[in-house]
Amino acid sequence: MKILGIIGRSDIPTAHDGSAALIIDNKIKFAIEQERLTRHRYAEGEGAADAAQACLEQARLQLSDIDYIAYGWLEDLKSGTKVSQEITVSDELTPIILPPKQFGYKDPPPINFVQHHHTHAAVTFFTSGFDSAGVLVIDGQGEGVAISLFHAQGDKIEPIETYPVINSMGMFYGAASARAGFGWHPGPGKLMGLAPFGQIRQPIDFKFDPDTGHFLLPAPIQKAINESSTPPTADDVGMFWVHYFEDYFFPYRQNWDTYKSYYDATNYVDFAASVQKTLENLAHNLALRLKKLTGEKNLVLSGGCALNCNMNSMLSESKLFDNLYVFPAANDAGCSIGAALALSNTIKSPKISVKRLISPGFGRTYTNQEIIKALTKFGFQAEKLSDEEIVDHVAQDLADNKIITWFRGQDEFGPRALGRRSFLSNPSQRETLGRLNKIKGREMWRPLAPSILREKANLVLEGDLEPGLHRYMLGIAIVKSEWRSKIPAVVHVDFSTRSHLVEKEQDGIYWSLINKFYETTGIPLVCNTSLNIAGEPIVHKPEQVLEIYTKQDDVQTLVIENFYLTKTESLYNPNLSS
Repeated sequence: MKILGIIGRSDIPTAHDGSAALIIDNKIKFAIEQERLTRHRYAEGEGAADAAQACLEQARLQLSDIDYIAYGWLEDLKSGTKVSQEITVSDELTPIILPPKQFGYKDPPPINFVQHHHTHAAVTFFTSGFDSAGVLVIDGQGEGVAISLFHAQGDKIEPIETYPVINSMGMFYGAASARAGFGWHPGPGKLMGLAPFGQIRQPIDFKFDPDTGHFLLPAPIQKAINESSTPPTADDVGMFWVHYFEDYFFPYRQNWDTYKSYYDATNYVDFAASVQKTLENLAHNLALRLKKLTGEKNLVLSGGCALNCNMNSMLSESKLFDNLYVFPAANDAGCSIGAALALSNTIKSPKISVKRLISPGFGRTYTNQEIIKALTKFGFQAEKLSDEEIVDHVAQDLADNKIITWFRGQDEFGPRALGRRSFLSNPSQRETLGRLNKIKGREMWRPLAPSILREKANLVLEGDLEPGLHRYMLGIAIVKSEWRSKIPAVVHVDFSTRSHLVEKEQDGIYWSLINKFYETTGIPLVCNTSLNIAGEPIVHKPEQVLEIYTKQDDVQTLVIENFYLTKTESLYNPNLSS
């Protein structure tokens, strides 16, 4: 059974994170985000038609070859047939979601519209490998709700409770990010990174009671909701929070048009700490309620808030649940896969047992001919090496403090680079953090993450490393005191790091590279950050990597599959720094 999953509409300017996925017999065969193709980060208002077309082309299929189409939002339809409580089928919006000129049909094929939070729940549960779990979905909004609790068992995902957009933790955190000058995208990640610099000087009166299931909002927010002439939308709620933060939290109200010329992020460190702690407290109490209602030992998370590594690790360390898992694309992009998996499990119970996701490498690879063509276009004749030679050369380059562009295997799906589309570098010099942040156009205080050999992780990091988080760079760990001065490029101000566990059997040459670097330097990890520069998505084509390599003087080595280039001298010499 072939199902095309989609999320994203081109007729809604605020729609974002569009993506498409091809699921065959309940297996993820191909998935890609719209932004990777159009090169517009978050693909706001673009829909996902190009991503859907890429799925079909990859599998050499036409739209007519697809058995079902699933969409990750239960739209307000004028007509349609109910498949289940969560799914309605209709052809009403097909020409918008899949333009007929692009896909060559005369009669619009029907689309199965799947309730948004159900798709979030499906993608995280059906890739977790668990037989059963409590499911917690926390995001900005989905058809009038912002938070959903589910109980998943076998091929069934049953809703338990939902909470409306007035309680949206996603809008709360996004508004705080906007208030701090980072914007709604990609601001929340920046706010999370800023929070450890601050302390909680002013708590935020946003609470959840796990016994009653009731939220408590700050009085000014509740007053704004009560006085609203119409039921507040998620955007309204976001602006309520922005105004509340302006009126009650340092540095208070200002005109952004003039203030941005002397903007200073240090004004917001305590604010960020308060917002982060509030998010964690709310998530803890929601998880506690879910535990009370389900009695489950496993917890799976989804929704944009599930990309918050600090929140995830807090839940793991709380030991409310024995095991925890987050799908790597917990944001809306994952809902194309979730819609397809939800439909697959609704229409026909799959006989194939779903195992734990190994890697979100669902995209395309490139042939030697395509790579050579790209190299020639940029005037290069790269050396093609064996796997062993690639490992030896790049490990030495890392030891020599060179910065590497590493482009191998299939595109990864989601916002985290896990060793397929990465900048790699030596963590032993603090200057590496500044060099990479300068290359990527990031704020200098933003931290870097390590890819670390799983079998050596406990040598460097404290505590239990939940594989359902740390396998996908979705949790944090504390670096042991004796290692902090050895790997300063990946140590944040609170001694934390956003670790990525690399496994020998699953990661092949990437594991071998880090292991060789370990043999050379005694350090079992490398700096790993996504291969993109400011304002752009992660690279998708060899040409985009070559563009970075040629324009960024401080990027010395390029690897595209087994093709290798390196510049003669590294511009960075630690012995010359004063």
